[in-house]
Amino acid sequence: MSFKEHKIGFREADRRYAELGRQHEAGIISDEEFDIQRRQLMVQDEEGRWWAKSRKTGEWNYHDGSSWVRGTPPGYQPPPPTPPEEEGAPDRRLQFEGERLPLSPVTLSGGASAEDQDRETQRRGMPRWAIVAAGLVGVAALAVIGVIATVFGQGSEPAPGHILLKDNSGQLSVEVPSEWKEHIIVESEGEKGKNWSALLGEGESAGPSITAVNDLYSWRNGTRGHKGVFMVASKKLAQEYTDDELVALGPNDYSASCQAGTVEDFDRPPYSGRILAWANCGGDREHNVITVVAAPKGRECVVVAQVGGYIETETDEENRQHVLDTFDANCGKIA
Repeated sequence: MSFKEHKIGFREADRRYAELGRQHEAGIISDEEFDIQRRQLMVQDEEGRWWAKSRKTGEWNYHDGSSWVRGTPPGYQPPPPTPPEEEGAPDRRLQFEGERLPLSPVTLSGGASAEDQDRETQRRGMPRWAIVAAGLVGVAALAVIGVIATVFGQGSEPAPGHILLKDNSGQLSVEVPSEWKEHIIVESEGEKGKNWSALLGEGESAGPSITAVNDLYSWRNGTRGHKGVFMVASKKLAQEYTDDELVALGPNDYSASCQAGTVEDFDRPPYSGRILAWANCGGDREHNVITVVAAPKGRECVVVAQVGGYIETETDEENRQHVLDTFDANCGKIA
């Protein structure tokens, strides 16, 4: 998945951010909608650095390859102050109604069926052509979602219904659903208790790791109903294996019980790598897993993850996607 055609300037991002703030304050969009839409405001400068606006302050931050740093974009001119509304001026809410940014989370290839789109059209009261148009615009903006998510998470609350979870070293983090209440943040493990030690040798540790699941017993034994994530940030795995190997190797090898899809590009700046969907695990169409390998520029470390289990509802799919949108690793401080 590559969205390098996405173009937006700093001034335009400032304008949209201000509009979103006014919509949110006026009650036109919910907290969740505001959180999703403002994640779509990212700018890449001429040096290739990605810039994002802070969740609470609106200040600009750039990604230095391992973390977000507050700064001033090159050649940046702050927007002029907004004049106060004049008495009798048109209702800004009506203008916002026609200017709302698309609500399009990153998804695997394919997308929703026509039947699903029809149901969504009826639910929101929007004509189907508007849904399609919003989706096309949303594809161009998908690259910003994951990048902005990390900077928005600094010193602020995670998305509604989620918690920010970190490993014990604090170098690997991800937002997980609140209902995934059972966590392991030291020497974590994947489905059926698998981990990466067998590949690296006895006594070796791959690196910081996180497991977050709804039912640890079911996750370890492979019984029905479990769902969750297992991820590792590792320099050792980056040095010894390629992305194509890691996406279907070790704990990520589901070939014995699941049907493998096609390995695709994963592109969520500043991370890129490979992603693979496994379906019909154990002959159950509701048991499916996504494995992903992603690294920042320079591939100093890789984040290797499996996200899935019994994905039975639309909310389950959204939760899984949110995990892919929000993981972050500080490669520079990983041993």
